[in-house]
Amino acid sequence: MYDIDDLGRVVDANRKQREREAAWAEQIVEEEVERTLRRLAAKELAPTIVAVEQRLERIRATEMERFRGRLSTLSGEQREAVDALTRGILNKILHGPITEIKSGAGNPEHGALVQLVRRIFGVNE
Repeated sequence: MYDIDDLGRVVDANRKQREREAAWAEQIVEEEVERTLRRLAAKELAPTIVAVEQRLERIRATEMERFRGRLSTLSGEQREAVDALTRGILNKILHGPITEIKSGAGNPEHGALVQLVRRIFGVNE
């Protein structure tokens, strides 16, 4: 036989268990919201990253064209090596800024960082 006190203890234990589970569920929701916001912010970066890459590639291609006459004495293989070298340098220059703006996605100062990168690399909106 159970009395009212026994039932009260069962009800209290069940309530405490529901509170723990609610806190756990709330934590999961907060983590997922944060992860989704970071993913959305990173997705918004794509146009900036592409614009910076295109801008630097145009500069590289223009310089390669400008030096075309001087490179004409090189073999095809040597010209390809120079092309690969300049692309590699370009990729190394871009790696730091792109990594930095991706890692800051979702942070409050992220918008200012993206604008700074756009300004530094001469990319307009």
